[in-house]
Amino acid sequence: MNTKFIAGIAAAVVLVATVGLLTGGVGPQGPKGDDGRVGASVGPDHTNLQNFFSNFTIGGDAGSRYATTSTAATYALTATEVRKKNSLVTWTPNVNTTLTSMASTSAPLSGMKVGETFTQTWYNASSTAASTITFAAGTGVDAQELEGGSLIVNGLEGATLTFIKKADTDVMMLVAPWQVAD
Repeated sequence: MNTKFIAGIAAAVVLVATVGLLTGGVGPQGPKGDDGRVGASVGPDHTNLQNFFSNFTIGGDAGSRYATTSTAATYALTATEVRKKNSLVTWTPNVNTTLTSMASTSAPLSGMKVGETFTQTWYNASSTAASTITFAAGTGVDAQELEGGSLIVNGLEGATLTFIKKADTDVMMLVAPWQVAD
């Protein structure tokens, strides 16, 4: 048995432990916070409040956007268009179109926990201002608009939709339209 090798490993373990004690817990896992949490993040799930001191990016990969063209005057949205991963939905209506959300008992809304939210940006890609998109609420969905706002989005304009699970089985759909400024 190589006792020098074993003694070397033991010395390295003692050294790492000592450095950790002397530096206040800074180690390969990152700095410890005042509440004992460490600075590393393992995996995609974050179960504690997150603080971002700079900025962050959402979406941008091919799986975070959805685009379609429609000639339907009414359309019931599905989990294809309304899904948590879609950060941008580009819809080109060729007529005035009413888009009705799915019911609160349908995916992805049914899988949300109370207080959970997700947001999507919708863009009306029609070059004709008269080809509007009007958002409507499905069963168990409570459509909300900004005070003095609208649920209607004109061509080349968009809206931010935020879905929030309420304390019952219902979901609020907050619609915040925006208009062309240039």
